[in-house]
Amino acid sequence: MNLDFTSLKTTSLAAVRGERHKEKILERQKAQELEQAMLSERELNPYWKDGGTGLPPEKDEAASVKKVTMVEDAGLSWLRKSYQRMKEQAEREKRNFEEIVAERYGSMEVFQSRLEEAEKVASRKENCYRSGRWRKTDYSESEKEKNERHMKKETRDEDDRN
Repeated sequence: MNLDFTSLKTTSLAAVRGERHKEKILERQKAQELEQAMLSERELNPYWKDGGTGLPPEKDEAASVKKVTMVEDAGLSWLRKSYQRMKEQAEREKRNFEEIVAERYGSMEVFQSRLEEAEKVASRKENCYRSGRWRKTDYSESEKEKNERHMKKETRDEDDRN
């Protein structure tokens, strides 16, 4: 029953971690090789050829963001909700609000410019609706005649009240 502990093989935690890391790298390489084997030389999609992802490369990320923000209100509601969530995240994580904005948008100035642009577009659309652009116009009489008739009606109503 005497056991000599000096003769036992020991491994350190760093060595075990190193072995696991090597195994993970080998698994990734095998997965990549399998994926490459699945790709055929006769592939018709040009974005899959030469180890592509199957999607066309994005040339300008700003253009894709513009497409997303141009909705009914020019993305104003979305930006306001994003602002609110960033504030909540800053409070929850006890971090600086501007750091969180910088992570998501690059800088506070970029976010502010997007918000201002959306507000301008939304106000323009709102003005179009208010100006009566969508009202059915009456082509039978001019605006001047309508105003005169309206004024006469108001004066008659006032006389009736008295």
